[in-house]
Amino acid sequence: GWFLTEIFNFKIAPLLATSAIFSIVLGLALQDTLGNLFAGVALQIDKPYEIGHWVEVQSGPLKWIGQIHEISWRSTVLLGLSDELMTIPNRVMAQAEISNYSARNEPISRVQFFKIAHGGDLERAQKVLLEAVLEIPEICREPKPLVFCSEYNETGIALKLVYSIKDFGAQFRLQHQVLKGGAIALQNAGIEAARTRYDISGKVQS
Repeated sequence: GWFLTEIFNFKIAPLLATSAIFSIVLGLALQDTLGNLFAGVALQIDKPYEIGHWVEVQSGPLKWIGQIHEISWRSTVLLGLSDELMTIPNRVMAQAEISNYSARNEPISRVQFFKIAHGGDLERAQKVLLEAVLEIPEICREPKPLVFCSEYNETGIALKLVYSIKDFGAQFRLQHQVLKGGAIALQNAGIEAARTRYDISGKVQS
């Protein structure tokens, strides 16, 4: 700068001002891109997830559930439960709350409720539900499924069935099998499901 100014009498101040303005405009234009780039670097270092992991991403009111399909410097691609591809910017991923269901490589616990009527054989209902859920091959034997009473009120007795699975992506299909198998088993055992009842008394005055 001194050489250009003193020897060639070149005015460098306008050039510096123009360069500063250009840098500001370029920085604003690339703000999102640079943010995603640096967030991608941070995610690569921290590694909160890897390709093949099942994750739940919560960012404010928005939530995505899927399997990590691709990780780039700009975004992370999830494969959803309906085989849809979801591209999430790395800035969002870096600021979001991420639940990783595959990182520990351990079974995932799931819960299903059944409600039986008052007077039903509680111990038999527990045994029937356990036998029904263990007939599903994809349900883990360890930890062993559990059935216990979770609620008792005027409409019936609620039984909570806790079981474990290894494939997060199959949870809804397995939930259907557990619910269907449990309901059929209770019905075949003669255990009546709870029903909501209304007692109306009194006289209507005109």
